[in-house]
Amino acid sequence: MRLRKVDVESWNSPVAQQYRIRSLPTLWLYEDGQRVATDTREVLGRLQRLIGD
Repeated sequence: MRLRKVDVESWNSPVAQQYRIRSLPTLWLYEDGQRVATDTREVLGRLQRLIGD
């Protein structure tokens, strides 16, 4: 599993605009290079099942 943190300084920053980040925290889950979940609760649920905790 790889985690990546991106600092968003403002909603108008290039990073926020490029990735359409509209709220924090924003969590996305990727499998085989494809984004499979963007809802924070769904991402956390899938990660919970992956780590078996």
